Order: sequence, then C-alpha cells, then structure tokens
Amino acid sequence: MTIITVSELCALTDYSEKLAINNADRSTYDFASGTVCIDHFSSADCLFVRLQGNANIELIFDGSYTFVQVESGGYLGRSSTASQPCFWLPQLPFIRGINEDAQILSEQLSSISGFSWGDHGASLSMQAPENKIIDFIIWRLSADFLVEEISIILPIETQGYFLWGSHGCINKPADLYRHLIHGSVYDLRYSWPHNKKCFSENEAHALYTVFSGLEKTTGKVIYRYFQQQLVLSLIQRQADDGGWYHGMWTDSSECHYRLHTSGVHLLMDEFQRTGCPHVKTSLQKAVTFLSKTTDQLDCGIWFLHDSLELSEQAMNSGPFKWIANKTLGKSVSNMLVLNTHLDTTIAINRYGRLTGDKQYQYLVEFALQSTRAVLELSPVDWLYKPLFLAIGLTMLPTETASTLSLPVRAIKRFAADYLIKKLPDIKARYPRLVMPNGYIDRELSLRTWAIDYQTINLMDLARHAYAFPDAFDESILDKAIDFTQSSDLIKRYRELTLGKRYSVGFWSEALYYRCLAKPDMKYRLWLVEAMLECHDLEFGISPSLLGANGEALAINQQVVVPLMINPELLMANLSYGQHMELLLVNTSEQSVIVSWVSEQEPTLIWYDSKGGRVINSTLSVNSRDWLIGINHK
Repeated sequence: MTIITVSELCALTDYSEKLAINNADRSTYDFASGTVCIDHFSSADCLFVRLQGNANIELIFDGSYTFVQVESGGYLGRSSTASQPCFWLPQLPFIRGINEDAQILSEQLSSISGFSWGDHGASLSMQAPENKIIDFIIWRLSADFLVEEISIILPIETQGYFLWGSHGCINKPADLYRHLIHGSVYDLRYSWPHNKKCFSENEAHALYTVFSGLEKTTGKVIYRYFQQQLVLSLIQRQADDGGWYHGMWTDSSECHYRLHTSGVHLLMDEFQRTGCPHVKTSLQKAVTFLSKTTDQLDCGIWFLHDSLELSEQAMNSGPFKWIANKTLGKSVSNMLVLNTHLDTTIAINRYGRLTGDKQYQYLVEFALQSTRAVLELSPVDWLYKPLFLAIGLTMLPTETASTLSLPVRAIKRFAADYLIKKLPDIKARYPRLVMPNGYIDRELSLRTWAIDYQTINLMDLARHAYAFPDAFDESILDKAIDFTQSSDLIKRYRELTLGKRYSVGFWSEALYYRCLAKPDMKYRLWLVEAMLECHDLEFGISPSLLGANGEALAINQQVVVPLMINPELLMANLSYGQHMELLLVNTSEQSVIVSWVSEQEPTLIWYDSKGGRVINSTLSVNSRDWLIGINHK
C-alpha cells in the first residue's frame, strides 16, 4: 500500500521543473509512485497527481474533514477548524492508458475501494491497474479563500458554453478538468483515425475566453486561477522551437497550425492583461514558429493548415486523399485551406499591434494579397452556377426538401450521389472556393466534402473583415451569410451525424463579429435564433458572447454588464468601450420577468423584438422571444 498525505505533497521542495507567470507558478515533482504537478496561486494550490499502475494507493487529508457534493462539480471538503484549508476534488480519480507522447488511449473512472473520515483525518483508497496510470486533482483552498465561490453557483455559470476545439460544451466549473489533465489541455474527442485524445490549444483558448467572461461577470477569483492554469499549461507544453505538436492524423506528432494559432491568441490575451515577460517570451517563440508556416504563391504568401502540407511525402502519410495541383503557383502539397490562413493572418497582425514588434508585418501584407486573390477566383460561372444550384439542394433541411417536385428531387439525388464526388476534380481544373450561390468551400485540393465548415469559414471571414476593414470584397461575406440564413442551412445541420451538428456554434461567433461591425438589426435577430438553436441542441452559447474575447475587444474596451439570476434567460454582451448593448433571450415556454443581482444599467433603453420601446421598469421577456438594451453612445 502506497500512502500519500496531501500536506506532504504540498510541502515538496525538490522540483524537477518550475515555471512562473505573474501571480502564479507551476512546479513538477517526481516521487516513488508517480509525479505531481502543483499550480500555486495567492490563496490556493491545485495539485495534479499521477500515480503509476499496479499499486494500492491511500490518499490522506490531515485533520477532520467532511466532504459534500457541490454544484460546481465534484466534492468540497471542509474542516471543523476554521483556520484549516478546504479541499475541492473537482473530479473523482480516472484510470488512463497513455502512449509515449502522453496522448490518451483509454480512460475510465477509478473505483474507490475505501473512503473514510473522522476526527484525525480523511482518506480514500484506490487500485491502479497494471500498465495504466491513475490521475486525480486536488484544490487546496486556504482559509482566506472565499469558499462560497465553489459552493454557490449562479445560473450564468451553468448555462453552457460552446468549445471551439472539441465542439463540446462546458456546463460547470469542474468541467475544466475534462480537458485540463495532469497539467495539459486535451481535446474532448478521440481523434480520427487513430482513436486517441490529443492536445488542443483550440480548446484551451475557448476555455480561457469563457473563464475571462465569467470572471468579469461574477467577480470570482477561481476563474482567474483557471485562466492562469491554462496559460501555464501552454507554456509548459511548448516545444523548444516554439511550436505545439498534436499528432492527430499520424503517429509522428504533426503540428496543426490552426490549434497553434489558438495558443498564440491565448497568450496574447494574457499578455494584453498582465504584460508578463514570461508570457511574452513564450508568445514571441510561438509567433516566430508560426511565421515559418508559409507557402509562396504567385499572388502572395499562404499560411498552411498543418505540417503535413510541408511536403508531398508528409501529405501521403496522412489519412486524406488529395489532388496534386499548382494553382496560383502554390506548392503541390499546399491544400489551400482557407480558415487557417485567415486565422494566422489575424494572429500575426494582432501580435504586431499588441507588442510593437513589426518584423512580420510584411507577411501580413502578402497574406492579404493572396486572400483577395483566392476569394476573387471565379472561373466558369456557366458551370458553377448550375452545379451549385444542384448541390445547394442537398443543403436543404428535410422538411423543405420533401416539398420539392419529383424532377427537382431527382436532381438533388444526382447531386448528392455524383456531383459532390466530382467537385474536387472540377475545382482542380477550374479553381475557386467562393461559389455563385454563397457557399464557400473549405479548401481546394482534398477529396472531401464538409458543409459543416461553411460557418467556420464565415466566422473567420467575419473576424478577418473586423480586423482588416475593406481588405477584401465584403459582399462575398455578406452573400455567404445571407445564403446560410435564407437557405435554412442551420436547420440542415441538425440532420447531420452527431459529430457534424456543431456548426451553429461557429455561426453564432460569425454573427457576433458582424454585430460588432454593423448596426443592422438583422444580425441581432439571426444571433438570437442561433442562440436558441445552440440552447436547444445543448451546445451552449458562444464564448465571445460573454464580451471578454481579447481578440475582438482589447481589455480596456470590455464592458462589465449587470448580472441576472434567471436560468431561463441567455445574454449576449455586444458592448464595447462606451457603447453598451445587451440581448436578453428567453429559452423557455413561459414569459420571464428579469431578476437582476444588482440594479439594471440606467442608461440602457430597451426594445422588444418588434422594435417597440419597453418603458416598464420591470422587464419581461415573452416565451422564446428577446429584448435588446442599447445606451446609444
């Protein structure tokens, strides 16, 4: 039996690795039965304990503790002595199988073979199987930590938030630790085709954005600690060359630059807030790495999607079939993936503005040139117009498609069974991504069809238009948004396989950026519909709607909004600087009177969904309806 005392773990001093950022640090220790990674904060410590397999383990908490289940998730242990720390166990222990790259091959909850508490201490016992590891997490909350942050939860903390990486949903504080495992952030999914959980900065960035918003809205310190944990995790996992590697598609730990770029955005959010020199050093390394992920086109440079695109040999090691071509003078192995190119352009430009380091600005200018050129590709309209009239039929929801005439339904079947399969060859001969009907394809050269990427492209184009006004013909974006709304493509997504229904989450993000850029009420209406759709499908609302996305709004432009206690109501914070704008959306089948934690903002003028002014001092939102409050500054 291996006996581990929590107080002894907290007192370890002989660390094997240590790193620090402003007001937080992480130490890693090796001991006979495994390793412990400890994050230290001003009034708390978080211990990630990993024990080697084939051992009986007893974990002991000194003193008299009573553990109760809490709404935050997991169990809260309180001592009978007020001066003693409290303990929060956000998860029960997990048994995991991992490979040499620390990717997760299997996991299951560990059974607890014994659990007891009394006057002299509390303990739990576990059995770790051979060739497996056992992970558990312990928060040690000092006596001056406000433990009600864990024990008392507001509706905004449990309403659900969409995650950009796994497309999952975080519903309570403890859900962080479904992703943050032994100090590293993982995608929630077992990735195709090798069925393993891999690291994901995309997931980390979404979580950071959610917790930034929840910290700003609730004032809870624990959410700041969560953000710092995510920052420490990224810095610790960063390779010497500045990159983050993933190995989703192969066993060679290829880098997915879209995920890497999310890590860059996260570090920029943190640096924007604190100016921490350690964060800046990591950020500089990450951007230097990203600046090398390019391919030279005749019209500029193109930022690649992943490291497999660096060579034909590497592409052939991946799981996709692809078409060799040299469109616009690109390298044969460059698939001309749109979303990652846009995201990387935004990130490198943002880095220059934030830090004053302009050495990569020439890359941004060349990238803007290639973006315009690729979006303007429009050969053989005589072919693509009828082609996408037919393919567009396959994007209709079933309720609409069922009303089509028999000849039109035959065209729809022909498009699904034949035309979509021929599309990669057509694009290879007549290259274009922007289609005449408003659909925007994900890439040029893969033998795939991914209508779920329409809203991802829209999100990234909306972000790009927000970062670079007038840098490309925005009628392309407007037409694509109008097509997505008017064609009922969002309803069609409901009918896709379970893993493809996530697109409405990115649709919400696209509309958020259009709302920031445009005063048009149609975007607010469509955003409300998207929020209701996300709620109904249990995806959670988009992280940016909390109003604390550092890319969209500099920290001094983010606005704290009044807090509601109605679980039926969702809020979209569209405020910035001196402009305050809130959408209140009722997800229930009954009218709801808004209950504020504090007084509502007096400068807001409220309107109902029909545009009528609401003059009542007490706001009421009708069933499945909405209000908008604006201060007109």
